Amino acid sequence: MTNPIISQSMADFGLPGVIIELDPDEAEAWGAFEETAITEQDAIDSEIDIELSVEVAE
Repeated sequence: MTNPIISQSMADFGLPGVIIELDPDEAEAWGAFEETAITEQDAIDSEIDIELSVEVAE
């Protein structure tokens, strides 16, 4: 196994074996993060009332 090459240049993006190190602001500017969480209100609105039936063995 070879050691990866560490770079801070986006010009190296896509080169095999190269890891790009960016600060959080740079990473966000390049679209590295995508917010996928739902809001608390969306979670509350999606609540479904489910009637559970449980049979008890006698």
